[in-house]
Amino acid sequence: MRKSLVILAGLALMAAQAVPVWAAETAAEEKGKAKAVHQGEMVVTATMTEEDINKVPSTTFVVTDQEIKEKAQWSLMDALRDVPGVYIRSNGPFGGVSSLTMRGTQAGQTMLMLDGVRLGDPISTSGSMDMANLLTGGISQIEVVQGPQSTLYGSDAMAGVVNIITKRGQGAPSGWASAGYGSYGTWQGTAGTQGKIDRFNFMLSGGGISTDGVSKVKDGSEDDPYSAYQLNGRFGFDVNDNTEVFFIGYYNKADTDYDGYVNGKYADTADNVKTESYTGIVGLTNSPLAWWNHKLTFSYGSVDHDYSDDSTYKSYLTTAQWRHNLLYKDINTVTLGVNWQQEQGEYSTTWDSLGQQSVDTLSFYLQDQLKVLEGLYLLGGVRNDHHDDFGGHTTWRVGASYSLAATGTTFKGTYGTGFKAPSLYQLYSPYGDKDLDPEKSKGWDLGVVQLLWNKRIELGLTYFNIQTDDLITFDMNTWTYQNLDEVKSQGLEFYAKAHLLSWLAVDFSWTYTDAQDQSTDKDLAYNPRDKGTLGVRLPLFGDRLNIRVWGLYVGDRYTDAANTGEVDSYITVNAAATYKLTKWLSVYGNVVNLFDEDYVEIADYSTLGLSGFIGLRAEF
Repeated sequence: MRKSLVILAGLALMAAQAVPVWAAETAAEEKGKAKAVHQGEMVVTATMTEEDINKVPSTTFVVTDQEIKEKAQWSLMDALRDVPGVYIRSNGPFGGVSSLTMRGTQAGQTMLMLDGVRLGDPISTSGSMDMANLLTGGISQIEVVQGPQSTLYGSDAMAGVVNIITKRGQGAPSGWASAGYGSYGTWQGTAGTQGKIDRFNFMLSGGGISTDGVSKVKDGSEDDPYSAYQLNGRFGFDVNDNTEVFFIGYYNKADTDYDGYVNGKYADTADNVKTESYTGIVGLTNSPLAWWNHKLTFSYGSVDHDYSDDSTYKSYLTTAQWRHNLLYKDINTVTLGVNWQQEQGEYSTTWDSLGQQSVDTLSFYLQDQLKVLEGLYLLGGVRNDHHDDFGGHTTWRVGASYSLAATGTTFKGTYGTGFKAPSLYQLYSPYGDKDLDPEKSKGWDLGVVQLLWNKRIELGLTYFNIQTDDLITFDMNTWTYQNLDEVKSQGLEFYAKAHLLSWLAVDFSWTYTDAQDQSTDKDLAYNPRDKGTLGVRLPLFGDRLNIRVWGLYVGDRYTDAANTGEVDSYITVNAAATYKLTKWLSVYGNVVNLFDEDYVEIADYSTLGLSGFIGLRAEF
């Protein structure tokens, strides 16, 4: 691993030294001025209103469609791996069960959303959706908001939210298509179209991947094939200048071979699961008055797992939301709304089953944003959720940011409470307990963002502290779910972005996390204390050639609550390049695990070694 770190640093230095030679060849085309890192990037997830990313009190990171395309990342999980404070692990590559944790919290405590609407799998153990099969086609950007967000989004948002924002058709109709081949017999392709015709806007994207795969278990010899296909779309119609009706949806189908547990150890088996999921959202946005706008949405989604041993798991999630924004000049924005959701699920296996269960939650929320002084931004909100089983639960949040334009400095901080209701599985399965309490959290963070060198450098530092009470865990002694007393997570996040030259951009991040069970003083399983990222972007020859190199460091992790097992730290380095052959045709490729690091994310499960992919992309 140390060798990989040295090579990574050397690679960045060599790139910086070599590029001026290439850049000199196109000096007539290059003006040599780097763009500002911070150019007023706007986000919507942190407050449910459009705001400058550096002014919202909650720490927010954005993964853009450009970054996804330049890195040739087909998987949503891969697109999120480098986000500061986010840790992802999988039970093997190519469709292995995956989990996302944020700031040392647990899987299932971060809400996944599609355009502000929750995506979930209510019959899963945590109630959250496994993101392993979700593809990146049709995405405009992904917004990651950290810290308790239950005030706006309710249960499951106690650690933060990940919001996938779908592309909206605009301009003259256009299209794109790509196809390529890579290691492990992997085929991957995408195609789509978007645009606006009169009052009708549209975006339709489809993609898929098929691979011979690798063994899911570390010491396996049998490859586990995998395939996944996805369709995304957004269609809107402007009824008038103030009103749009729209439909947003996705459909995903995956076929995954995996390895099981035989005679006390993981081994090659012929296990398989077929997964089908979809969500459809219909809605209306309307601005009847200059000081009032509102949005009404209805959604329905389903997740269906069919296993080779005839086990089946089926779940359904239905939601309705009505949100209003009341504005007073540029000083005050009041957001209020009502949200209803119904979770349904059932399963059947060879050893037990659960008939369809259902639970409803009705929620009301209120938020006020104030901008009373130059540079000062204040926020406060409250929410009440009424759950069928445990009744009402109130959460609240306050936040502030203060920007000094003269120095390019922004101070920000939040304090909020969160909660997570027990899942249907945790309540009603043979291993469940109907008397479980919801998980509750309180968290705060303080941070500073500094812009330097005409906004070409951006630095950020944040301290976070999250305390979770009644954490739901599985007791191996009683084989039932139970509430723990208290879990605490605290740490520091640092990031740096620099557009040093027109042909050189660098980003770096480091997150330190101390997450412990307060009753035992033991670290939480699979929570690395250290995680770091380093990336270099080289747009050359007037952006005709684009090269990216990025590395990920993950520290040691304990594999159990008693801290008796441990997996080693690792560094992976990846690279990608795109070259424009013509105005509309490009060749692209990537290399995964450039230095063939031997590592695991989860004990006994494999990861990808040195591998590559090459393809063609057309835009017309």
